[in-house]
Amino acid sequence: MAWVLLVIAAALTVATLVIVLGPRQSILLILAVVVISVIGLIWYAEVGEDEKSDLIPVAAVQLVNTTMKPAYGGSFKLYARVKNTSPDRTLTRFALTVIGSDCTGAAASGQCVVIGQRSKEIHIVIPPLQARDITNQFAFDNMRPKGELNWDYRIDYTRGK
Repeated sequence: MAWVLLVIAAALTVATLVIVLGPRQSILLILAVVVISVIGLIWYAEVGEDEKSDLIPVAAVQLVNTTMKPAYGGSFKLYARVKNTSPDRTLTRFALTVIGSDCTGAAASGQCVVIGQRSKEIHIVIPPLQARDITNQFAFDNMRPKGELNWDYRIDYTRGK
């Protein structure tokens, strides 16, 4: 719907220009606007975009001192320190998946089953070779472990500049 309105507005603008300026000047003005727009788009694609996905590898972001504490309504609060080990790039955000497993025997014995999994995008600014503490809430529906509740954490992707 918005594109239809944009096309109608552009057609009315062109018609007005032709009536006011004449056909030759209108074509020159429209051509100038198109050229400036294309140059602006090229500049934005190459220079203006400050965040990229391939700058910081997932392995360069570490979660340490992670703890999950019960909160209200079946949710849990995550406390962690996030380290950016990239030597020259600033971490601006990352996707974190938290996985809750119900372990009925020893966790190392493989008797665990995943009973909850949630993902979130965390917006944060961590300069190169620095760390920041985070606190975030994760809600899990009907998660009732029969044994011990174990947590795993996975960073799915990063964004940086």
